[in-house]
Amino acid sequence: IHVTISKSAQEKMRQKQMKEMELLRSEREKEREREKERSLQLHEQLQNIDPGVIAQEVPTGFGPLNTSGIISITPNVSNPCRASVGIALKKRVNRPSLPSIPIINHDSSFMRHSSANSLPANTLDSPEGEEESESGEALEMRPFSHPEQGLLDALKWLNSNDWSLKEKGLFSIKCLATCHSEVLLCRLHDVSLAVTKEVSNLRSKVSRFAISTLDELFRTMKKHMDQEVEEITRVLLHKTGDSSEFIQKAADRSLGVMVGSVTPMRAMAALMAGGVNHRNPPVRKCAAEHLLTVMEQIGAEKLLSGTRDNTELLVQTLVKLAQDCNQDTRFYGRKMLNLLMTHPKFDGYLKQSLPSHNLRDVMATIKQKGMEDNVSEPPSAKGRRESRNSSLTTSQDSLPSNEGSRSDILAPAQPVVRRSSLRSVEAMEQLKELNKLLMAKEFQTRMEGVTLLVEHCKNNPQFISANIVQIFDAFALRLQDSNKKVNQHALESVASMIPILKDGLHPVVVSMVTVVTDNLNSKNSGIYTAAVRVLDTMIANLDNALLLQAFASRVHFISGRAMQDITGHLSALVASVYPQKPSAVERHTLPVLWYFLNNMIGNGVLPGRSGNVRTVVCKLAKSLYKEMGRSLEDHASSQPQHVIKSLRYLLDMELQ
Repeated sequence: IHVTISKSAQEKMRQKQMKEMELLRSEREKEREREKERSLQLHEQLQNIDPGVIAQEVPTGFGPLNTSGIISITPNVSNPCRASVGIALKKRVNRPSLPSIPIINHDSSFMRHSSANSLPANTLDSPEGEEESESGEALEMRPFSHPEQGLLDALKWLNSNDWSLKEKGLFSIKCLATCHSEVLLCRLHDVSLAVTKEVSNLRSKVSRFAISTLDELFRTMKKHMDQEVEEITRVLLHKTGDSSEFIQKAADRSLGVMVGSVTPMRAMAALMAGGVNHRNPPVRKCAAEHLLTVMEQIGAEKLLSGTRDNTELLVQTLVKLAQDCNQDTRFYGRKMLNLLMTHPKFDGYLKQSLPSHNLRDVMATIKQKGMEDNVSEPPSAKGRRESRNSSLTTSQDSLPSNEGSRSDILAPAQPVVRRSSLRSVEAMEQLKELNKLLMAKEFQTRMEGVTLLVEHCKNNPQFISANIVQIFDAFALRLQDSNKKVNQHALESVASMIPILKDGLHPVVVSMVTVVTDNLNSKNSGIYTAAVRVLDTMIANLDNALLLQAFASRVHFISGRAMQDITGHLSALVASVYPQKPSAVERHTLPVLWYFLNNMIGNGVLPGRSGNVRTVVCKLAKSLYKEMGRSLEDHASSQPQHVIKSLRYLLDMELQ
């Protein structure tokens, strides 16, 4: 995007910059003069000290230099905060400046000081300082003489608009958490809100510092943070989808500290509320990873000992994660379900509640790939390692073999082997190029990747069908891209790819329906229209029985306009699927109708879901009654009375 600035505005900006530079230069000159005077005074004081005194005093302690010139010794290091100070000083003994001891720079005669209430100069103007300021090693942690006043000052600085003051406030909160945790208890909610707010700061340095401050709060306050964990988790999960890799890693690390510090059940509830239904796949992956850690802490025994509704919600959530479009998220979802399945109480849960078809599918997958679920690493990490090994193997296989040259019998077969090897290498290179474009940071490059995928579909559909799962793992992210242009372009492209690939898309139909339906609630009319077109194209070209199952499973996880659209498409699928596979309709669609009738209140609204669904529910009931006739009422006889009554009311209303 090119922005044109008028010449007058440019001149004003230049003059303002010149004034600021001149002011900064004058301030530095004054500071140098003051430092020169101080250095001369200190030099005179040091000359008046007996060298023997210094030799005796300096090795025994790290105390600050007094005005008399004698280094004080602090024998008591029982305070953990002071102990950590000693460790930090030992780590920094070879640094150009030591905390609390003024150091004369013989080249420029310029001195630097650091204290508990000011950031060291090296942390503000050097890359090394920027890295260490996040870990806390570059800043000297020391207790406050008046911690209550320090807390008030920290909150005041966090509320300012000056980013340097915000950093000062965050560092003070870290010191208070380490050395005066009891002072934070009385205002822990205010402190948590103030620090969490800075996680979203547009300045990345402040954002990372705020995240590391939350680390310290979780480490020191532990279960006292239970009341704050939901909001903090929501913000941190959002940051795991940030464009900056450093911010992603910092937020992920902070969530790991949170999981190990607060009450596990609180952490589980926060992760389920803030990450499982998030639109960004990397956020869902991060939430699933930490959710697995929490569930392993709690144990299957306690997880399956809750109420039936809570257990049902947990299992539905895990099924959704196990069918996510991201392969790592699916891995963590299957691991969590496997954790529950191996406990004897899970069989009792299955007997009490009729398991959904999705749950049965996932359970079958887990049993089929049981050995894979015992692997501790996600498939993406394993895939990267295998791809490196396979590339080495391929390169070795492509070399001419000495044994082959000596054998006349094997000679005719060599060209065939070489051609197939070259084809596999070429296909691997094409996949790498496509994946690189689809996962690029620049949105223009990602759009080029989508365009290249469409070209491959048109020119070599067999290549795409053979690698559809691997390709879709990267392409699914573009169907939910944060850039609206890329998002719409990907949706429009997949609509053109469906008639070409057709049955080749079957392995990823469920994942595709999940991703596309998430776009139905978009406020962007272009994205919404493209998503509807994709669904219509899928119904026209793919196996409707498979789509019926995928659409029916999505109803429980969507709301608003998306729920109305999916239910409407479900009504159309009933008419096409029932004549060939009536059992599929009864198994997948009837539970959706019972769900609506059981939860819909008088005015046609589902509690907790936006929008009126009466019209689409009536359409679904009418479509089912048209195909099933009186057998629909027979199936309804096992439902509660209010469901039977609602069904009769809808059918009577439709038949009138």
